[in-house]
Amino acid sequence: MKFCFDTKTFIECDLEPQKLAVVGVDESLTWNQFMQRVNTLEKDFKAKGLDKTGSPVMVYGHKSAQMLVAFYAMMKLEIPYIPLDKFYPKERLQKIAEISASEVVINTTADRIGITNTNEVQITGYEINFIQSTEIKASQEKSYDPLVYIIFTSGSTGEPKGVQISSEAVQSFTRWMSLDFGFSATDVFVNTAVLSFDLSVFEVMTFGKLGATLLLNSKEQTADPNLLIPRIEEFKGSIWVSTPSFAMIYARIKNETRLNSVHSFLFCGEVLPNDLAQKLKTNYPQARVLNTYGPTEATVATTLVEITPEIIEKHKSLPVGTSKRESQLLIEEGEIIIVGPNVSKGYTNNATLNAEKFITIDGQRAFKTGDHGHLEDGMLFFSGRNDDLVKLHGYRIELNEISSAINDLDYVLHGETIALKRNGSVKKIVSLVKTANNDVSSTQIKEDISNILPPYM
Repeated sequence: MKFCFDTKTFIECDLEPQKLAVVGVDESLTWNQFMQRVNTLEKDFKAKGLDKTGSPVMVYGHKSAQMLVAFYAMMKLEIPYIPLDKFYPKERLQKIAEISASEVVINTTADRIGITNTNEVQITGYEINFIQSTEIKASQEKSYDPLVYIIFTSGSTGEPKGVQISSEAVQSFTRWMSLDFGFSATDVFVNTAVLSFDLSVFEVMTFGKLGATLLLNSKEQTADPNLLIPRIEEFKGSIWVSTPSFAMIYARIKNETRLNSVHSFLFCGEVLPNDLAQKLKTNYPQARVLNTYGPTEATVATTLVEITPEIIEKHKSLPVGTSKRESQLLIEEGEIIIVGPNVSKGYTNNATLNAEKFITIDGQRAFKTGDHGHLEDGMLFFSGRNDDLVKLHGYRIELNEISSAINDLDYVLHGETIALKRNGSVKKIVSLVKTANNDVSSTQIKEDISNILPPYM
C-alpha cells in the first residue's frame, strides 16, 4: 500500500496492508491502520464542517503517529497544514496563527494549547474531541495547485515567515525521491528532525510515495545514542536522514554493527565536512553517503550527489550535487537561483518579501536563494550566504530575529547577535547585550526570550 500524491488517495491497498507504516513515540500503525485513521479524521472534519475552512490547519505535537495521520488527512482534504512542535513557546504559536489566519489547530498531545480565535481539535487514536470552538470562515474556490504545507522559518524582521509549498512542488519532489535515490518500499526511514523542520519532509513524504516505513524518534531519543541506536537496530532502519552535525557523534563510533542495516546516510541543511564523509565511509562501508542542497523555498532539496572516496580525495570542500529532474540551477553574480515546479508559491501574507525573492524565468517559478555557489565538473559547490541568515545544526536562523526578541525586553538598552564561524561553518551564536540594570543575568535573558523564540534559536 502507498499514497498517491497526484490523486491524494491510498492506492495498491491489497499490497502488504499489515506492514508497518509509521512507528511513532505514541504508537505504531500498519499501513491498513494508518489509512483507516486518515480516512476517519477526513470524515470527521467533513462532518463538523471544518473542511470548509479557507485557512491552513495547524498540527501540534511531537513525533507522534497521530501527527502523520493529521498531515495525510489534510492532504486528502486539500487543506494546507502547518507542522508545529510542542517545544515551541506559546507566544510563537500565537504569532504563527495570526500570520497564517489559521482557524483550526489539531492537537495530538494530552495538553490543551489555547491559541485564541481557533478551533482546537484534540485527537487520540480514533477519538476526536473539540475542546475549543469558533466560527469557520468558508473557503473560496479551490486552487488548481492547492498548497500542501506551510513551514515557518526564522524571519529577518523578527517575525517568522511561512514558506508555502504546493501540490505541484510535492509531486515533483516525491517523483525525484522515488526515481533517483535508490530507495524502495522495503526501506525504513530513520527520522531525526522535528516535524516542524523541513528536513523531516524527506521522510514524511517519501515513505508515503514508496509505501515504506517511517521511524519517528523523540527529542530524548535523538539526543542519546544509547536510545537511538537500539531503536534503529530493532526496526532495521535503512535510510538515515539528518544534518551533518547531528551525525558527527555516530561517525566516531567504530565497529557499531547495530547500524549495519543503514544503507544510506542522507544529508541536508548544512555543509557536509570532508572528514565526516570520510569517517562514515570508513566506519560504515556498507552505506552510501548522499549529499543534498536546497532551501525550504525549493521543497527541502534540489541537488543530489553520492559522495564517493574519489570525490572525497579530489575535493576538500565537497560538492552538493547536480540539479533534480524537472528543475534548473542558475548562478547570477555568484548567487544560486533555483527554477522549477519545486519552488514555493511564496511566503504567507508577505507581498514585499515575495516581490524581492520570487521571480519568474521562462514561465516558471524561480527563487533567489541568497546563497553563493559555483558550478564545477557539472556539480554545484556551496560557498556561503550574502545576508544575516545563518545555519546552525541545520536550522535557518535570521540573526536579526534574535536581536529583535532581545531588544523587546524592557530592561535591554541594546542587543546585537553575531555568528561565530570556523572554516566557514557556524559553530555558535552569541548575543551582545547592554542592559539598564547590571543585576540582569544572561540566564534571565535566555529564560525571557525562550518565551518568544523556539529552542534552536
